[in-house]
Amino acid sequence: MPRLPGRTGDEIRALQPAARDAWAEIEGSVLGSGLVDQTLKELCFRFLANDPDAREIERFAGRERAALEWTHAIAFDSDRADDALWSRLHSLFSEPELVDLGCAVGFELGRQHWRRSVGLPARGA
Repeated sequence: MPRLPGRTGDEIRALQPAARDAWAEIEGSVLGSGLVDQTLKELCFRFLANDPDAREIERFAGRERAALEWTHAIAFDSDRADDALWSRLHSLFSEPELVDLGCAVGFELGRQHWRRSVGLPARGA
C-alpha cells in the first residue's frame, strides 16, 4: 500500500509539480534515452531491483559484465570501482557513455529506493 496519496509514482510526484517535471526530464534524457543502448541500461536497472537473472553477473561478458560490475560498485560497494574495473570500463565505453551510464544507474538507484520507501515496488509506473 502506498504510504503517500496516489497509487503510482507519477501520481505521488504530481503532488509536487516541480518534482514531477524534474523527474520527467530525467526519465526522458537519461533513463529512457542517451548514448548507451537502452537494453544495457535496463539490465543494470534490473540488477538494482534484485532480478535474479541480472544478479548472475558471471553469466555476462564484455560491456554487459563491466556495466553490471560498475552498477554493483555504484550501489553497494564503491571500493569495487578499482583500477582494474576502470581500465575495463575505459576499454569498452567512451567517457561520454560512462557519464550517461553512471548517471542513469545513480538516478535509477534513487528512484528504486524512493519507490520502496513510499510502499511501491522497485520497478513500475
